[in-house]
Amino acid sequence: MLKLEYIVIGELPERQESYLNENLSADGSPCGRIVKLCDGESEDGGKLNYNYIFEAVLPSYCLPHECLLISGNDAQLAWAGRLNMASIAYLSPEKLGECEASQTAGRQEDGCRSDLYAEGFEEVDWTFLRRVYERHHGIPWLICETERCVIKEFSMEYLDELFAMYAGEGMTDYIEPLYDYEEEREYQQAYISRVYPFYGYGMWIVCEKKTGRLIGRAGVEMREELEGELELGYAVGVPYQRQGYAAEVCAAIISYVKKELGQDRLNCLIEEGNTVSEHFAKRLGFSFLECLTIEKKRMKRYVLALTQTDE
Repeated sequence: MLKLEYIVIGELPERQESYLNENLSADGSPCGRIVKLCDGESEDGGKLNYNYIFEAVLPSYCLPHECLLISGNDAQLAWAGRLNMASIAYLSPEKLGECEASQTAGRQEDGCRSDLYAEGFEEVDWTFLRRVYERHHGIPWLICETERCVIKEFSMEYLDELFAMYAGEGMTDYIEPLYDYEEEREYQQAYISRVYPFYGYGMWIVCEKKTGRLIGRAGVEMREELEGELELGYAVGVPYQRQGYAAEVCAAIISYVKKELGQDRLNCLIEEGNTVSEHFAKRLGFSFLECLTIEKKRMKRYVLALTQTDE
């Protein structure tokens, strides 16, 4: 299984390198996981090939797909790209100015395709780097855990379990049903490749820790009807209802939205007549705000001010 083992630091300003070392050390990351990649010279004075540097600097058992390179050197970043290594490109103030000038002039610069472009590393920690690495290799993000559940991004291995959950009695009374199997498969593949990377959030799946089975869906999405604010959505499979799973999972997501996404308000849209969901929203601390008509349905909008929630 793919796993991030090493942070390879390439050409960076001394201060930016210090930020990384300080943050990763404070984060409890083993110092052996931080490896410095330096330019060297061959015996005849020529520059060493980066593949050679990689083999010389890193332990022999460390492979490119276990590493993430952070560098401001285009050649190093291009080298990482050829090895399919995850990478973050540092944009110095000068290079940032060049990029902005190119965009203003309508030019599309070539060069390496890093997973992320950063202007500084003052707040970068191991979790952030791990997520960049996971996105590069198509590994679903683990969003958070509760006492009984794991909340994570959807992956196609759960498609059949998703259909089984939606087939439960009453599951689609107040939520949209899935598409036909092939159409839903295409939809979920597009969602994984486009929505998760673009927003960093979306509808996730809920799996029971004890069994690993999919027991529900929950997450947040942006809604135009809510002036771009996020909406909380959730659904728990019939066999797991009335056991406190929904409250456990939604409380964790509310905390995640506040702390990790930096939102100060969250919404619930509940179709008129769905009194069970209304009572549940109130239990979570949501308050009724207004009625809306969305796609010809009358919806009640409930809001939760996250700045007033407990830490």
